[in-house]
Amino acid sequence: MCSSSKWLEITFWVEFVGFFLSVSSHFILIYLILEKPKATFGNYKYLMISFSASGIFYSCLNFWCKPNIHLSETSFAIFTILKTSGVSQPIGVVLITLYCSSYAMMLSLLSVQFFYRYTSVISPLNSTRFSRKTAPFYIIYVMSFFNIWALLTYFINGPSNMKNQEFIPAFQIEYCLGPTDFSYIGAKYYYFENEIRRYHWPSFICIFTMSSLMCSTFSGLSYFGTCTFKTLKKVGLTSYGSKELQNQLFRTLVVQTIIPTIFMYFPVSCMFLFPMIGLEIEQVAIFIPITVSIYPCLEPMVAMYCIKDFRHRIQDILTCSTVTRIQVSSTQRDSFF
Repeated sequence: MCSSSKWLEITFWVEFVGFFLSVSSHFILIYLILEKPKATFGNYKYLMISFSASGIFYSCLNFWCKPNIHLSETSFAIFTILKTSGVSQPIGVVLITLYCSSYAMMLSLLSVQFFYRYTSVISPLNSTRFSRKTAPFYIIYVMSFFNIWALLTYFINGPSNMKNQEFIPAFQIEYCLGPTDFSYIGAKYYYFENEIRRYHWPSFICIFTMSSLMCSTFSGLSYFGTCTFKTLKKVGLTSYGSKELQNQLFRTLVVQTIIPTIFMYFPVSCMFLFPMIGLEIEQVAIFIPITVSIYPCLEPMVAMYCIKDFRHRIQDILTCSTVTRIQVSSTQRDSFF
């Protein structure tokens, strides 16, 4: 029995459950959004739908690819088992590349969401920043992240003879996988030549660029989230509906800042950093694919729970209730979530 093969099966089932929960919850959220008139959310309605559609796309790639992580003291690899993904080895590399690029796309969309909240709270009169005229800018922004990540992944982190010399024997020992049983992409920071350790600079440059993209989005989340939080705390809201909306936004903002930090940024940062400093921790390799596959289902669940109108609507559907609720709506025309 290979040392890590049991974890491949565990990861497979976690990714399967994550896919089901993600796709179903995103479709439910899209349905709830479409039920509301455009005046309720304004242009943010389209951003929410775009984020949910991207979450479905990401989850579908994750389910098809079923990625696993391998870490060593000098390298990391993201690999798919061809038997489960049902593709050839070259297509497997393309599939992993698309999956990794969709990760970058999710981060860029997340930063756009936080920028919208920031604009709506700090400068609501500048709502024209999100309109049909500015939509191409955001599309280019998101696709730039996707394309840059894809090019770096495929052409620099793609398979090579140097990486094969390490990964093929390691995968045979740890996962019982032969050379033709898997496809991978990965970075190898160091290699040995005449018993001298040398730096593989393309891997360092590639990961530095990817890390810069991650840091830029995380900085945006932190800055926009902090400014939004401080403004909501500072501004006095007098009406009951505004106070109710404020409390919902406090909870949602805090939770939706913590979730991507734990489930998206931290695991991938560990994957990039640990081999660079010579750390090899098996539990981290198990942890990473599980967290990034669970993340897409958490965002819509948070929205459906924290926004009272959505939560009540789901309760009505589940209980087949036809009673009209008499309440102050938590999502008025000037709502910015």
